[in-house]
Amino acid sequence: MERENAFLTNTADGDGAFMAEALRLAASVPVRPWPNPPVGAVVVRDGRIVGRGAHRGPGTPHAETLALTEAGDQARGATLYVTLEPCNHTGHTPPCAPAVAGSGVTHVVVAMRDPNPLVKGGGCRYLREHGLDVRIGTGAAAALDLVWPFAVTDGFQRPFVELKSAVSLDGRFAPPAASRDAASPVYLTGEPARRFVHERRRWSDAVVIGEGTARADRPRLDGRLADGLPGVPAAEPVAVCLDTDLSWSGGLGRAPFLVVAGENARRSPNLEAVAAAGGEVVFCREQAGRLDLRAALAALRARGLCTLLFEGGPALSAALLAAGVVDRWRQFVAPVVLGDGVGWAAAPQPPSPGFTLTRCEALAGDAMLVHDRVPFAARLEQVSR
Repeated sequence: MERENAFLTNTADGDGAFMAEALRLAASVPVRPWPNPPVGAVVVRDGRIVGRGAHRGPGTPHAETLALTEAGDQARGATLYVTLEPCNHTGHTPPCAPAVAGSGVTHVVVAMRDPNPLVKGGGCRYLREHGLDVRIGTGAAAALDLVWPFAVTDGFQRPFVELKSAVSLDGRFAPPAASRDAASPVYLTGEPARRFVHERRRWSDAVVIGEGTARADRPRLDGRLADGLPGVPAAEPVAVCLDTDLSWSGGLGRAPFLVVAGENARRSPNLEAVAAAGGEVVFCREQAGRLDLRAALAALRARGLCTLLFEGGPALSAALLAAGVVDRWRQFVAPVVLGDGVGWAAAPQPPSPGFTLTRCEALAGDAMLVHDRVPFAARLEQVSR
């Protein structure tokens, strides 16, 4: 989840404050709930929270069920606040809408409708048909941002791809090699931006880099700077390196890790060294001597990895954009001018699908620009009323 309440607008009757608590619960689970969306709920009676709940993944109770169970008899005549429309279909668990309708609550405040067009509105309609007062839209932007990976992939029919890049004001990824210490990583951005990236890592099932970044930095690709922060899962993401010909055998900064390599690398002399370093190799098809990125994404999704954060350099970033697979591009711009150094590849690339600017934000001296392939504002309009 983005920083707490970044999108939330309070309402005069206090709905915003109670929805903020439901959103906090949704974002504070110890493990990522993907492929299910994160959901939080609170039951409020006479201005006091009497029940809380947060969903923790497939097969576990839904947030509404947990909150109503904790509230018990105090749910009668109370108000339920929930970050996502209660479901009205059976999956791993029974549907929530009938349980809500039978609990005795009289009012339900829903942040957003279910983004699935086959489901959207069904839960709210069921509640209204059973006499409950239903209000939709409080905290909708924050709720949508929390479930954005789920919303734009149709429930992870494909993996969600977030691209992170950090550049100087003149578009350089790093200073010239001659001017930096080869044994130390280069940071253009300050500590607040780096901490935010670690938060995003904790919300991602895997952090993915290319062979060049692995060779240059041997990064750990963990979320250590987010330890102890509220609203951040504790579980670390899987570390992944894309290496078509398996030319790098030096490993990453932590093990175990995955390496996605091309089919021709099955005969690589580095297989044993990669395994000794803690790596497991996943093979997928190649295209023109490079990994077929769509095949690589499918291979990662087949291993249960739903949300992927790419932190590669300019070559990998350009390839992802050219392939049209990036859902969200988060670019950090540091207030420095390098004049020379590592820049975008000069070779022409096919045009990437257009992006829309979702927001700009200052993180100390750095700027963070968030662009989405599916327009966030348009989707928000669909799910908030």
